[in-house]
Amino acid sequence: MKRLGSKRPLGGTKKVVVASGYFNPLHYGHVSYLEKAKEAGGTLIVIVNNDRQASLKLGGRAGYANHGMKARDRVKTVRALACVDAAVEAVDEDESVCETLRLLHPDIFANGGSTKASQREDAVCRELGIQILDGLGVEVLSLRPHTQHYDWGKPRKESLVAALTGEKQAFSADGPVNPKEATKPFAEMWMGDHPSGPSCVKSSDGDSTLREMLRRTPTMLGSKLAMDASLPFLLKVLSINKALSIQAHPDRALAERLHKERPNVYKDANHKPEIAIALTDFEALCGFRRVGEIATFLDAVPELAELAGAGAAQSLRSAIGNDQEESEALKQAYSHLMHAADDIVDQKVRQLVKRTSPKQESLAEDPLSRCIELVHRLFDQFGGDVGIFSVFFFNYASMKVGECLYMAQNIPHAYLSGDIIECMATSDNVVRGGLTPKFKDVGVLCDMLRYEGKGPHIIKPVEQGPGMRLYADKEIEEFQVTHVHLLAGAQRHLCFSNLGPTVFFTCKGRGSVTVSGEMMKLEPGEVLFLAAGVDVELLAAVDMDVFAACCPPQYFNNK
Repeated sequence: MKRLGSKRPLGGTKKVVVASGYFNPLHYGHVSYLEKAKEAGGTLIVIVNNDRQASLKLGGRAGYANHGMKARDRVKTVRALACVDAAVEAVDEDESVCETLRLLHPDIFANGGSTKASQREDAVCRELGIQILDGLGVEVLSLRPHTQHYDWGKPRKESLVAALTGEKQAFSADGPVNPKEATKPFAEMWMGDHPSGPSCVKSSDGDSTLREMLRRTPTMLGSKLAMDASLPFLLKVLSINKALSIQAHPDRALAERLHKERPNVYKDANHKPEIAIALTDFEALCGFRRVGEIATFLDAVPELAELAGAGAAQSLRSAIGNDQEESEALKQAYSHLMHAADDIVDQKVRQLVKRTSPKQESLAEDPLSRCIELVHRLFDQFGGDVGIFSVFFFNYASMKVGECLYMAQNIPHAYLSGDIIECMATSDNVVRGGLTPKFKDVGVLCDMLRYEGKGPHIIKPVEQGPGMRLYADKEIEEFQVTHVHLLAGAQRHLCFSNLGPTVFFTCKGRGSVTVSGEMMKLEPGEVLFLAAGVDVELLAAVDMDVFAACCPPQYFNNK
């Protein structure tokens, strides 16, 4: 049996296509499915499941709608659609359409469900040489996100990730809970098809990954992305208990080179811009401080001055006002620090910690005091790690709920604490330099960084109407994030993207989403994938917050 691949054009053939369904009642989602099925060939015949099958479905799936229209009336209704050439009532006795397929013997079976054709239908298609086009009418998928348990994550009982994934309480069916399970870190919740942790599609036929589903049904991505059969972005929630590594993500040219040279370390050739939207108070280091401020720190902290090299402060001051000279002086000082011998770094960290005392957070308002407080905190987490001295070089960003930080390619950064939503281009490329037991590629990091002394890049959301904010930036190609806040009882009709898919999740509150007449409940942690161009109706039972990621309209201009 042949299947239609994502590279095969759907239009222009003169083949007979068969679609099937109950159409009880007929709604826009059905019409969209049938229109797509029509595009797959020249003639569209629709099999309408009979009344016996409707009765079997009612008995087999609690909550299925009342029988409604009789089969003969459903056939007449479907036949009246402009895209339908013929409609027939199924002759089958079970819930499949195998016998009707045998009688019609089409060229293509356009299966509209969210899963593969049934095993019996699949076997019949193989026997008769019928091509199968799976999932053509799917508009929405319910996803089970992938959870990452990195050691920097918040422990289970404190983690927003654990709460959203329903795992805040440890459970064991075999006896007492292992103490390690009770304190297990829940660091990240991934929502997408990233190869290192794809979400799963919830299905009565058993879970499959979203990655597998999109390869099987690329039409869900829209015509512009169907050839790729994958999402260009990944949506996450992070719960940060201790600092992440000093790191940066390479631009495309560098990513291609690193992937070619060391594919076991740098596993793809893509860049990885990312944004972080604060869900709680959030701290991060991001980008280089202004050179004058760094020079002041070098004067005030002898341990730092020794590691940055003789004359570093003077070189920075002399360069002020000349962008190229500032960049060169900054690179020289930071590279000298990062290449210092481990034993010397450890000694200087311990000397600094011993001769200083951190002020209480509320008192650490001046930049130097804040840096000293961070040094002590990071020393407790990582000991004498060279990354600790980066607090004197990088901007300290303290973000409130709803504020957004942008980490562009080649910009150094490290998350310190808090809960955030992160969205990023799909990639695994991370170049690390400190605050981690993982592989550190200091030489590459120091060569790749953008040595620009300026404040962190803050994205200010654009109000799209009452309770709706858009996080986007002209530098970001692959993604944008929309936050929708609905008061109890409020309703909102939305289409997040006409040309591409959307991944969205409920962060707080309860409500429902209706797609083509079918309603699904929304609770915290509910994750949905919406096919390209799908309209949704959101209804809040209590105050509700949802976040949705999709590609910006301009992304499709070059596709």
